[in-house]
Amino acid sequence: MIAFVGPTGVGKTTTIGKLAARYVLKHGSSSVALVTTDSFRIAAHEQLLTFGRILDVPVRVVDENNPLEDVLTSLRGKRLVLIDTAGMSAHEPHTQAQLSMLDEVTVRMKKLLVLSCSSQRHVIESAYETYAPLGLHGCVLSKLDESGNLGEALDLVMENGLSVSYVTDGQRVPDDLDVAHKKDLVSRAVVTAQKASRSHRVFSERRQERLARDEQWEN
Repeated sequence: MIAFVGPTGVGKTTTIGKLAARYVLKHGSSSVALVTTDSFRIAAHEQLLTFGRILDVPVRVVDENNPLEDVLTSLRGKRLVLIDTAGMSAHEPHTQAQLSMLDEVTVRMKKLLVLSCSSQRHVIESAYETYAPLGLHGCVLSKLDESGNLGEALDLVMENGLSVSYVTDGQRVPDDLDVAHKKDLVSRAVVTAQKASRSHRVFSERRQERLARDEQWEN
């Protein structure tokens, strides 16, 4: 049983869909289940329910009538249970209730923090500080394809001794997901930094050219 936690928009639900699809392709659908704890947003369940219909796997919704503990206990016979959680920041009113619910579960459950590599450093740090008290078992680095700099996410991971389980670099299900490897991450970070440096250099050169033309025109 694996719960995916993190802010809104980092790719938790899509990552779950990718992992579930890969498992179904390899082992079939009979031993997989999906769970969502997000009862705070309108239509928050729709994407997960769509994955469930396509993959022919059950989707259970946690609410006031179906506590997380009871839902997970009922799914103990499954080999893989993927849990989607509400994406909230530390300042939202329901965040503490969500964290307490996850923390109080007695069923054995891993927690993976999903971090978007396209987020700014303070957003990544805030996400880690919010969810670290749960006792994180690792993380997923998402949206590598949208990031101009992987260094900030990798810095946080290394500073806090957080293992990286998976990386995602697109929306295709189940293709754009890979098991994380140190060498690949370092290589990708170097290449991304080089591209960002070239883009900055080209932008600066073009800006200097425009300034020079404007100066000639004024003279």
